[in-house]
Amino acid sequence: MARILIVDDEPDMRLALRNVLKLRGYEISEAGDGPSALKMAAETPPDLVLLDMRLPGMDGIEVLDGLRKINDTLPVVMITGYGHIQSAVDVMKLGACEYLQKPFENAQLVETVRKYLHGAAQPPRRFPAPAGEAPPAARPGVRGSRRGPAYSFAAALVLLLGCAAVYRYIRVSSASYYREYPGVAANISSFVWTKDKLYAGDWLAQNVTVYVQDKAGLSLKQTFPLKKTHISGLAVADGTLYVADSWKETIEARTLAPGLPLQKRLSLPDKVVALFYDGKYLWTCDAEGNVVSRTLDPGLTPVISFKLPEKPDQIFKDGKYLWAAVSATGKIYRHKIDGACSLDGVFTLKTLKAGYPLSAFAWKNGRLWVARDGLGVISEAGGGELVPEQ
Repeated sequence: MARILIVDDEPDMRLALRNVLKLRGYEISEAGDGPSALKMAAETPPDLVLLDMRLPGMDGIEVLDGLRKINDTLPVVMITGYGHIQSAVDVMKLGACEYLQKPFENAQLVETVRKYLHGAAQPPRRFPAPAGEAPPAARPGVRGSRRGPAYSFAAALVLLLGCAAVYRYIRVSSASYYREYPGVAANISSFVWTKDKLYAGDWLAQNVTVYVQDKAGLSLKQTFPLKKTHISGLAVADGTLYVADSWKETIEARTLAPGLPLQKRLSLPDKVVALFYDGKYLWTCDAEGNVVSRTLDPGLTPVISFKLPEKPDQIFKDGKYLWAAVSATGKIYRHKIDGACSLDGVFTLKTLKAGYPLSAFAWKNGRLWVARDGLGVISEAGGGELVPEQ
């Protein structure tokens, strides 16, 4: 029988949770404060903890940190009031598995508990690409004929106008392009492209999955488990995969080879939530929005730094701009690469997925790639997917 520890300072809340879960056959223990919860977790290890965010004295974040020191593989589900935590990506930064936002339904509670006690999560699988458009029919040959100069000029003009129309159509089609690839990992916290390979970090399953873009669409190639690594950011540089662990405040350097063998683990003073390699520097962004470009020496020496007010979860740098995404708001910010990294634009996504926060994004060949936490889909879209705020 699975044992669940409920940590909440409100007796009525503990009673409600206990009644629902006891009816499902779970063994329940309760604590009304942080010190009691940590003592109970150490003496009688639970299989799952339901932890309220706001507690007297020692708050939920401090209790979570204490629980991780006791058992860093223990599933912890945070219970929050409205607005305290905006998304599962934010919870991941704190080291929890997921969150329940008050008020929640009993069915939602039971589903979440079963998910972490009975292994409901399924591994990624290969999936077919949606059927594309049929190729245009072959154009029949045109036999030559003798025509006058006026006819030749008219034909050339028609051809020119036709090409212009086709060009405009291609540009519009490219901007409005949208395609979804289902069946991928549902809890992607970061991804990075290397040529035709997409490396996706799953913070819940604690693994890196490699997908390949081919004629069939996007296909699963390999999955590498990285147990006890809370993946918050990925970057690839010179045959090395850099993996940020915001909870442990480390960056792992792993060889791009079978098994992703660990080269070294670097400790940083802040919780790094995002990484990006621009071909010269490794860019890091912490939970407070501090962005630092670093050389790829043994100590990742800082070169320049600045602070972004939006505190992004993901960053991406191209030749002109630094892009930053915030999971809580679903917005993407564009900053000029100048001395102040000044804000140049704020965008929302045209295709909405209510209840599934933006958790990863990247640009590749003019296409925007997006993942949403909790939704086993990766989206590929043209530039028209970004809607500028006025």
